Amino acid sequence: MSANGHLKQLMVDNLKDCALILLDPNGKVLSWNAGAKNLLGYEEVQAVGQPYARIVPPEARAPNGAPLSLTIAREKGRHEEIGQRIHCNGTDLVLHEVVIPLHDPQHNLMAFGLMMHSVEAARRAADGTAPRPPIVADASLPTVLLVDDDDQVRMTAECVLKDQNYEVIAVASGTEALDVLRGNESIDVLFTDVIMPGMDGGELAEQARLIRPDLKILFTSGYFEHALIQKGNITANANLLVKPYRPRDLARKMKIILADDVAGSNELQLDEA
Repeated sequence: MSANGHLKQLMVDNLKDCALILLDPNGKVLSWNAGAKNLLGYEEVQAVGQPYARIVPPEARAPNGAPLSLTIAREKGRHEEIGQRIHCNGTDLVLHEVVIPLHDPQHNLMAFGLMMHSVEAARRAADGTAPRPPIVADASLPTVLLVDDDDQVRMTAECVLKDQNYEVIAVASGTEALDVLRGNESIDVLFTDVIMPGMDGGELAEQARLIRPDLKILFTSGYFEHALIQKGNITANANLLVKPYRPRDLARKMKIILADDVAGSNELQLDEA
């Protein structure tokens, strides 16, 4: 190994807050640095040669068992997400992960390179700031009740909202959301997916307004508004944010909904660059 190669390896080995992992084309671990050990708990000897899929929850795997992040990266050339991974002790982690496929000069896939760190570390890296002090619950901050049955989507939306200085209570079903509303009068906005098993978002909104007639409601869905209205899932005057949305789209829509002049804001579009 050259002197530069040796220095690069020293840097990789000593990054204790950032996991840098190499996988072979089949998803088996080739290398495991100190950051990977600190984040995920496995020693290098326990990780190398083992399938990366074992730290990926079932809902984040393709039907063949391969992690979806690898499949998407192979197809698109890169993949980045905030998602759930499993620590060696069985606990769930929310990590920021970047996956890059590595090709030889003939464009044959040789390996995958992964970088992972905690969501808080990702925020610090993006902002270039020192670690943030813990946020103490502040009654002056708007409180959002977030409802989505998809764990990964819910965790990502929760991180985005917290970054935008909202207090967030996140649940996975309409039934749970109604229980929260009955016991918590501080909820300012119900932010709910429309298409969910059991009670859908439209039904949840109807029940929620029986409890809190003044509650502001924002729907989100992968379906467009016209289709949802035709199926009776939402009414024609509902506030809707179509998935996938950008964080700034969500920020703008939340400000509109929380503004005093909400009336008439439904006609505003989120198609600005």
